[in-house]
Amino acid sequence: MSRLLLTLLILSAVPIARGEFREFRAVPADTALGARVTGAAEASLKEFPKLTADNLALSVIDLTKPESPLRADYHGDASFYPASLVKLFFMIETYRQGHLTPEIERALREMIRVSDNDAAAFLVDILTDTASGSELEGKALAEFLERRRKLNGYFASLGYDVSVFIKPWSFGPFGRDMQIMGENKINRNRASANSFASLLLWIVRRHAISPQASDAMMSLLERPLAPPRQEENQVKEFFGESLPEGARLWSKEGDTSEVRHDAAYVELPGGRKFIIVILTRGAADDKTLLPTIGKELLKELGEK
Repeated sequence: MSRLLLTLLILSAVPIARGEFREFRAVPADTALGARVTGAAEASLKEFPKLTADNLALSVIDLTKPESPLRADYHGDASFYPASLVKLFFMIETYRQGHLTPEIERALREMIRVSDNDAAAFLVDILTDTASGSELEGKALAEFLERRRKLNGYFASLGYDVSVFIKPWSFGPFGRDMQIMGENKINRNRASANSFASLLLWIVRRHAISPQASDAMMSLLERPLAPPRQEENQVKEFFGESLPEGARLWSKEGDTSEVRHDAAYVELPGGRKFIIVILTRGAADDKTLLPTIGKELLKELGEK
């Protein structure tokens, strides 16, 4: 047997490390954990009358024992507009496509650490070989839409029911980006709490694209509880504010006038480890929302 053939056979026998939504579903759903998550949700709804049950979703994975994780959710499969949480999908796709130039790496840092929309737009253009601009017609518009939708295709192949091909905007969209939004914003980005919990599970387990890519993503997501720069704050007024001193946090928030979200992996001082995703609609103007829900979750989980 030639050395080349032997090498190919060895490589073909080694599974490619890539997470899938099925990996998340393989984590056992735990009834006791589910009761605690539901308890935190119900307590939060009482605390915030503007927040209705169908406008709250929680997803929790207990990774304290990595060999036997447990999960639970409250409306975990409900679709929400993800706001800047969509940038987690862009980050993973960037590492999947590779070719990380210095400018792409800079954009990744700005997109995740300070949630910069210009950096996200730059990456979407590169990932889909498209560019924003004036309105298009006919075949040109169809081709533009098809290229953007390739972002959905990869995640759909892994079992995800999401739409993640619209750029996040501060004051837009405009032109062709408005056109592909569709009538009544039918193509607007959408994702669920469980989908974000699954993404974080990939990364924490070092299954997202490769162990090296997963480590790089963890580095981007790590947040000191006292951010050194105000513009890097995704802790105060978000889930991280609810954490006790000594906790470690890796997270990404998303907020608009409509929604207020957070997706986090935390290591608590006592040794427990959780992925926690909180999605909310309709009470985004209340900056105490995510810290309060976080405190309710930690209390139910026996941490406060």
